[in-house]
Amino acid sequence: MLCPEVRERVFFLRTPGAKFFRPALSHASGFTLVELALVLLVLTLLLGSLFGPLAIQVDQSRISESQKALDEIKEAVIGYALANKHLPCPDKTGAGGAGTENDGIEDFEATGLCTVPEGNLPWVTLGMPATDSWGNHYHYSASGAFSARAPTVTFTLSSAGTLRICPTAGCAASAALAEGMAAVVLSYGKNGFGAVSSGGTLNPAPASADELENTNGDIIFVSRTLSTPDTPAGEFDDILVWISPNVLFNRMVAAGKLP
Repeated sequence: MLCPEVRERVFFLRTPGAKFFRPALSHASGFTLVELALVLLVLTLLLGSLFGPLAIQVDQSRISESQKALDEIKEAVIGYALANKHLPCPDKTGAGGAGTENDGIEDFEATGLCTVPEGNLPWVTLGMPATDSWGNHYHYSASGAFSARAPTVTFTLSSAGTLRICPTAGCAASAALAEGMAAVVLSYGKNGFGAVSSGGTLNPAPASADELENTNGDIIFVSRTLSTPDTPAGEFDDILVWISPNVLFNRMVAAGKLP
């Protein structure tokens, strides 16, 4: 059955003397190249304004996650000391000495001393995550007096730590944020400079003096506000926690492990 519009046209065509009429075609208006370019420019600006804050939020979320993980690691290290009466040794990152490098298990010699004074956090030994939010291993350093185990004498209430926390590289003890710490754990942050990757390879060295201080193997570590490469002090995105001997002593005494 034909609709009214079609029947009308058929009737018109069949009518004697009727002339064929073809309606003019209407042309739909479209965008010009200039208009399309402007639309794309606006979309690009809008997307850029969205991705900027989104990237910042992702970075802040990862920083918060790593800080929380470091706090949990600190408790795990103290818990290990409560159970074993000494701090764990680092997991070594290179060949030489007892143990296997980059396997997450603490490495120590038959003498009871750690194979290395600093290296990877022994994540397997502690039952903690292997890497930070950026896929690099946490760095861990322990004072020898607190990480020694039998047959070497373990720490007592008179033991002293050796690690110094500074606001800038190479500070003196008088300018330190904390002096004589028992242990330090850190994440090398988003740039990962100086860290050991999840694959066991060493990342490129940092450029700034403060970040370099956290990779040079001495007793000084820097903890300060995060900064970008264009700041006078240079880039810094390392995140640190440390264990004070006094905190460790109090926890050990409360648990009946000392004196």
